[in-house]
Amino acid sequence: VAATAAGREERYADAVDALASAGDALTDATAARDRAAAAGHSLRFFGTGSGDIDRVKVALANGGASRAVNVGGDFTIEFWLKATAGQNTGAVAAGNTDAWINGNIIVDRDVFGAGDNGDFGISLGNERVAFGVAVGATAKTIVGATSVANGQWHHVAVTRRADTGAMAIYVDGVLDAAAATGPSGDASYRTGRVTSYPNSDPYVVLGAEKHDTGPAYPSYRGWLDEMRISNIVRYTAPFTRPADPFVRDGATMALYHFDEGGGSTLTDASTAIGSPSPGEIKRGGASNGPAWSTDTP
Repeated sequence: VAATAAGREERYADAVDALASAGDALTDATAARDRAAAAGHSLRFFGTGSGDIDRVKVALANGGASRAVNVGGDFTIEFWLKATAGQNTGAVAAGNTDAWINGNIIVDRDVFGAGDNGDFGISLGNERVAFGVAVGATAKTIVGATSVANGQWHHVAVTRRADTGAMAIYVDGVLDAAAATGPSGDASYRTGRVTSYPNSDPYVVLGAEKHDTGPAYPSYRGWLDEMRISNIVRYTAPFTRPADPFVRDGATMALYHFDEGGGSTLTDASTAIGSPSPGEIKRGGASNGPAWSTDTP
Protein backbone atom coordinates (compact mmCIF):
# COMPACT_ATOMS: atom_id res chain seq x y z
CA VAL A 1 0.00 0.00 0.00
CA ALA A 2 2.85 2.37 0.87
CA ALA A 3 4.49 1.68 -2.49
CA THR A 4 1.26 2.38 -4.32
CA ALA A 5 0.80 5.68 -2.47
CA ALA A 6 4.36 6.69 -3.26
CA GLY A 7 3.78 5.90 -6.92
CA ARG A 8 0.65 8.03 -6.97
CA GLU A 9 2.52 10.96 -5.38
CA GLU A 10 5.31 10.65 -7.93
CA ARG A 11 2.84 10.61 -10.84
CA TYR A 12 1.03 13.59 -9.31
CA ALA A 13 4.29 15.53 -9.00
CA ASP A 14 5.15 14.69 -12.61
CA ALA A 15 1.74 15.94 -13.73
CA VAL A 16 2.18 19.19 -11.81
CA ASP A 17 5.59 19.71 -13.40
CA ALA A 18 4.14 19.02 -16.84
CA LEU A 19 1.35 21.52 -16.28
CA ALA A 20 3.84 24.13 -15.06
CA SER A 21 6.01 23.56 -18.14
CA ALA A 22 2.97 23.86 -20.39
CA GLY A 23 2.00 27.09 -18.62
CA ASP A 24 5.50 28.50 -19.08
CA ALA A 25 5.44 27.55 -22.76
CA LEU A 26 2.06 29.22 -23.20
CA THR A 27 3.32 32.37 -21.46
CA ASP A 28 6.41 32.43 -23.69
CA ALA A 29 4.29 31.87 -26.79
CA THR A 30 1.89 34.64 -25.78
CA ALA A 31 4.77 37.04 -25.14
CA ALA A 32 6.33 36.14 -28.48
CA ARG A 33 2.98 36.68 -30.22
CA ASP A 34 2.57 40.06 -28.55
CA ARG A 35 6.12 41.08 -29.52
CA ALA A 36 5.51 39.99 -33.11
CA ALA A 37 2.26 41.94 -33.24
CA ALA A 38 3.96 45.09 -31.94
CA ALA A 39 7.19 44.74 -33.93
CA GLY A 40 7.68 46.44 -37.25
CA HIS A 41 6.61 49.99 -36.42
CA SER A 42 8.03 53.49 -36.74
CA LEU A 43 6.81 56.99 -35.95
CA ARG A 44 5.82 59.42 -38.66
CA PHE A 45 6.23 63.14 -37.97
CA PHE A 46 4.35 65.81 -39.92
CA GLY A 47 6.41 68.94 -39.25
CA THR A 48 3.62 70.73 -37.36
CA GLY A 49 6.23 72.67 -35.42
CA SER A 50 4.26 74.55 -32.79
CA GLY A 51 2.05 74.11 -29.74
CA ASP A 52 4.22 71.42 -28.10
CA ILE A 53 2.79 68.75 -30.44
CA ASP A 54 3.98 66.42 -33.21
CA ARG A 55 7.04 65.38 -31.21
CA VAL A 56 8.44 63.01 -28.61
CA LYS A 57 9.69 64.53 -25.35
CA VAL A 58 12.23 62.74 -23.16
CA ALA A 59 12.94 64.24 -19.75
CA LEU A 60 16.66 64.62 -19.05
CA ALA A 61 16.24 64.32 -15.29
CA ASN A 62 14.13 62.40 -12.82
CA GLY A 63 13.63 64.83 -9.97
CA GLY A 64 17.09 66.19 -9.31
CA ALA A 65 18.92 63.16 -10.73
CA SER A 66 20.23 63.11 -14.28
CA ARG A 67 18.85 60.35 -16.48
CA ALA A 68 21.15 58.16 -18.55
CA VAL A 69 19.90 59.78 -21.76
CA ASN A 70 21.54 63.06 -20.68
CA VAL A 71 24.84 62.43 -22.48
CA GLY A 72 27.39 65.18 -22.98
CA GLY A 73 30.87 63.70 -23.07
CA ASP A 74 31.77 61.19 -25.76
CA PHE A 75 28.57 60.11 -27.47
CA THR A 76 26.98 58.49 -30.49
CA ILE A 77 23.40 59.06 -31.59
CA GLU A 78 22.16 56.73 -34.31
CA PHE A 79 18.78 56.06 -35.87
CA TRP A 80 16.94 55.26 -39.08
CA LEU A 81 15.06 57.93 -41.02
CA LYS A 82 12.95 58.13 -44.14
CA ALA A 83 12.03 61.45 -45.75
CA THR A 84 10.71 62.42 -49.16
CA ALA A 85 12.02 65.16 -51.44
CA GLY A 86 10.69 68.68 -51.00
CA GLN A 87 9.20 68.24 -47.51
CA ASN A 88 12.18 69.37 -45.41
CA THR A 89 13.23 72.74 -46.81
CA GLY A 90 15.33 74.15 -43.97
CA ALA A 91 18.77 75.43 -44.99
CA VAL A 92 21.95 74.98 -42.93
CA ALA A 93 25.46 76.29 -43.56
CA ALA A 94 28.41 74.54 -41.93
CA GLY A 95 30.63 76.67 -39.74
CA ASN A 96 31.48 77.80 -36.23
CA THR A 97 27.85 78.47 -35.28
CA ASP A 98 24.80 76.59 -34.04
CA ALA A 99 23.23 76.80 -37.52
CA TRP A 100 21.96 73.21 -37.24
CA ILE A 101 18.89 74.67 -35.57
CA ASN A 102 17.80 76.27 -38.87
CA GLY A 103 17.29 72.84 -40.42
CA ASN A 104 14.26 70.59 -40.04
CA ILE A 105 14.97 69.35 -36.54
CA ILE A 106 15.19 65.64 -35.81
CA VAL A 107 16.92 65.64 -32.39
CA ASP A 108 16.81 68.82 -30.29
CA ARG A 109 18.91 68.94 -27.11
CA ASP A 110 19.19 72.71 -27.24
CA VAL A 111 19.21 75.08 -24.28
CA PHE A 112 17.46 78.41 -24.81
CA GLY A 113 20.22 81.01 -25.00
CA ALA A 114 23.81 80.17 -24.11
CA GLY A 115 23.99 76.83 -22.32
CA ASP A 116 25.94 76.83 -19.07
CA ASN A 117 27.19 73.36 -19.98
CA GLY A 118 26.32 72.88 -23.61
CA ASP A 119 23.80 71.68 -26.14
CA PHE A 120 23.56 69.87 -29.47
CA GLY A 121 21.17 68.75 -32.15
CA ILE A 122 20.58 67.01 -35.47
CA SER A 123 18.53 68.28 -38.38
CA LEU A 124 18.10 68.13 -42.14
CA GLY A 125 19.60 71.11 -43.94
CA ASN A 126 19.10 71.19 -47.69
CA GLU A 127 17.90 67.59 -47.22
CA ARG A 128 21.32 66.58 -45.86
CA VAL A 129 22.16 65.64 -42.27
CA ALA A 130 23.38 68.53 -40.12
CA PHE A 131 24.90 68.04 -36.67
CA GLY A 132 25.89 70.78 -34.25
CA VAL A 133 27.40 71.09 -30.78
CA ALA A 134 27.92 74.15 -28.56
CA VAL A 135 29.69 74.49 -25.23
CA GLY A 136 29.54 77.93 -23.68
CA ALA A 137 30.26 80.49 -26.42
CA THR A 138 31.95 77.97 -28.77
CA ALA A 139 29.85 76.24 -31.42
CA LYS A 140 30.25 74.18 -34.56
CA THR A 141 27.89 72.74 -37.16
CA ILE A 142 28.86 70.18 -39.79
CA VAL A 143 26.69 69.23 -42.77
CA GLY A 144 26.78 66.05 -44.82
CA ALA A 145 27.04 65.74 -48.60
CA THR A 146 24.38 63.07 -49.13
CA SER A 147 20.73 63.90 -49.76
CA VAL A 148 18.73 61.55 -47.56
CA ALA A 149 15.30 62.84 -48.64
CA ASN A 150 14.73 60.34 -51.43
CA GLY A 151 11.94 58.18 -50.03
CA GLN A 152 14.36 55.48 -48.84
CA TRP A 153 15.33 54.42 -45.34
CA HIS A 154 18.81 55.56 -44.24
CA HIS A 155 20.87 54.73 -41.18
CA VAL A 156 22.33 57.91 -39.66
CA ALA A 157 24.98 58.06 -36.93
CA VAL A 158 26.62 61.13 -35.43
CA THR A 159 29.59 60.96 -33.08
CA ARG A 160 31.32 63.45 -30.79
CA ARG A 161 34.52 63.30 -28.71
CA ALA A 162 34.64 65.37 -25.52
CA ASP A 163 38.41 65.90 -25.34
CA THR A 164 38.91 67.40 -28.81
CA GLY A 165 35.33 68.20 -29.76
CA ALA A 166 35.77 66.09 -32.91
CA MET A 167 32.48 65.45 -34.73
CA ALA A 168 31.38 63.12 -37.50
CA ILE A 169 28.30 62.17 -39.51
CA TYR A 170 27.86 58.74 -41.10
CA VAL A 171 25.08 57.92 -43.56
CA ASP A 172 24.52 54.22 -44.28
CA GLY A 173 27.92 53.50 -42.77
CA VAL A 174 29.80 55.95 -44.99
CA LEU A 175 31.55 59.01 -43.53
CA ASP A 176 29.53 61.98 -44.78
CA ALA A 177 31.06 64.91 -42.86
CA ALA A 178 33.66 65.42 -40.13
CA ALA A 179 35.51 68.01 -38.09
CA ALA A 180 38.77 67.16 -36.35
CA THR A 181 38.10 69.69 -33.60
CA GLY A 182 35.06 71.40 -32.15
CA PRO A 183 33.56 72.54 -28.87
CA SER A 184 35.18 70.38 -26.19
CA GLY A 185 34.14 69.56 -22.65
CA ASP A 186 30.80 68.74 -21.08
CA ALA A 187 27.80 69.35 -23.33
CA SER A 188 25.23 67.69 -21.05
CA TYR A 189 22.23 69.45 -19.56
CA ARG A 190 23.00 70.70 -16.04
CA THR A 191 20.14 69.33 -13.99
CA GLY A 192 18.67 71.65 -11.41
CA ARG A 193 19.62 74.78 -13.36
CA VAL A 194 17.18 77.70 -13.21
CA THR A 195 15.35 78.11 -16.52
CA SER A 196 12.56 80.29 -17.85
CA TYR A 197 11.64 77.41 -20.20
CA PRO A 198 10.80 74.47 -17.91
CA ASN A 199 8.58 72.87 -20.57
CA SER A 200 11.39 72.61 -23.10
CA ASP A 201 14.91 73.16 -21.71
CA PRO A 202 15.16 69.99 -19.56
CA TYR A 203 14.14 67.68 -22.41
CA VAL A 204 15.57 66.10 -25.50
CA VAL A 205 12.92 66.34 -28.19
CA LEU A 206 12.53 64.17 -31.28
CA GLY A 207 10.97 65.47 -34.47
CA ALA A 208 10.49 69.12 -33.61
CA GLU A 209 12.10 72.36 -32.46
CA LYS A 210 11.63 72.08 -28.72
CA HIS A 211 10.94 75.72 -27.82
CA ASP A 212 8.31 76.42 -30.53
CA THR A 213 10.23 79.59 -31.35
CA GLY A 214 8.89 80.07 -34.86
CA PRO A 215 9.14 79.11 -38.57
CA ALA A 216 12.85 79.98 -38.73
CA TYR A 217 13.42 76.73 -36.81
CA PRO A 218 11.34 74.14 -38.70
CA SER A 219 10.36 70.68 -37.54
CA TYR A 220 11.02 67.36 -39.25
CA ARG A 221 8.67 65.71 -41.74
CA GLY A 222 9.25 62.00 -42.15
CA TRP A 223 9.70 58.71 -40.33
CA LEU A 224 12.02 57.69 -37.48
CA ASP A 225 12.85 54.22 -36.22
CA GLU A 226 15.41 52.40 -34.04
CA MET A 227 17.32 55.05 -32.07
CA ARG A 228 20.27 54.31 -29.81
CA ILE A 229 22.14 56.89 -27.71
CA SER A 230 25.53 55.78 -26.40
CA ASN A 231 28.19 57.33 -24.17
CA ILE A 232 31.05 56.21 -26.43
CA VAL A 233 32.21 56.96 -29.97
CA ARG A 234 30.99 53.80 -31.67
CA TYR A 235 32.24 54.53 -35.17
CA THR A 236 35.66 55.80 -36.24
CA ALA A 237 35.71 54.31 -39.75
CA PRO A 238 33.19 53.26 -42.41
CA PHE A 239 31.00 50.30 -41.40
CA THR A 240 28.22 48.10 -42.69
CA ARG A 241 24.90 49.62 -41.76
CA PRO A 242 22.96 47.51 -39.23
CA ALA A 243 20.67 44.81 -40.57
CA ASP A 244 18.97 44.05 -37.24
CA PRO A 245 17.51 46.06 -34.34
CA PHE A 246 20.12 47.69 -32.11
CA VAL A 247 21.42 45.57 -29.27
CA ARG A 248 21.74 46.93 -25.74
CA ASP A 249 25.21 46.92 -24.18
CA GLY A 250 27.04 48.65 -21.34
CA ALA A 251 27.46 51.86 -23.34
CA THR A 252 23.78 52.13 -24.28
CA MET A 253 22.29 55.10 -22.44
CA ALA A 254 18.93 55.01 -24.25
CA LEU A 255 17.42 52.55 -26.73
CA TYR A 256 14.15 53.13 -28.54
CA HIS A 257 12.84 50.40 -30.87
CA PHE A 258 9.67 52.33 -31.84
CA ASP A 259 7.77 49.04 -31.89
CA GLU A 260 4.95 49.85 -29.46
CA GLY A 261 2.56 50.36 -32.36
CA GLY A 262 0.12 52.29 -30.16
CA GLY A 263 -0.19 54.44 -27.09
CA SER A 264 1.60 57.61 -26.07
CA THR A 265 4.84 56.26 -24.60
CA LEU A 266 8.10 55.53 -26.40
CA THR A 267 9.76 52.82 -24.31
CA ASP A 268 13.44 52.94 -23.42
CA ALA A 269 15.01 49.46 -23.41
CA SER A 270 18.27 50.62 -21.80
CA THR A 271 19.29 49.24 -18.43
CA ALA A 272 22.05 51.78 -17.75
CA ILE A 273 22.26 53.52 -14.38
CA GLY A 274 19.76 56.37 -14.57
CA SER A 275 17.50 54.57 -17.02
CA PRO A 276 14.89 54.14 -18.28
CA SER A 277 14.31 57.41 -20.10
CA PRO A 278 10.86 56.99 -21.66
CA GLY A 279 9.52 59.39 -24.25
CA GLU A 280 6.13 61.08 -24.14
CA ILE A 281 4.45 61.16 -27.55
CA LYS A 282 2.75 64.55 -27.91
CA ARG A 283 0.16 64.38 -30.68
CA GLY A 284 -1.74 67.15 -32.40
CA GLY A 285 -2.29 69.18 -35.53
CA ALA A 286 -4.32 68.35 -38.64
CA SER A 287 -2.58 64.97 -38.97
CA ASN A 288 -2.59 64.24 -35.23
CA GLY A 289 1.10 63.44 -35.46
CA PRO A 290 3.32 61.80 -34.72
CA ALA A 291 1.50 58.69 -35.91
CA TRP A 292 2.46 55.05 -35.60
CA SER A 293 3.38 53.55 -38.96
CA THR A 294 4.19 50.06 -40.26
CA ASP A 295 6.70 51.55 -42.71
CA THR A 296 10.09 50.35 -41.40
CA PRO A 297 13.66 49.88 -42.63
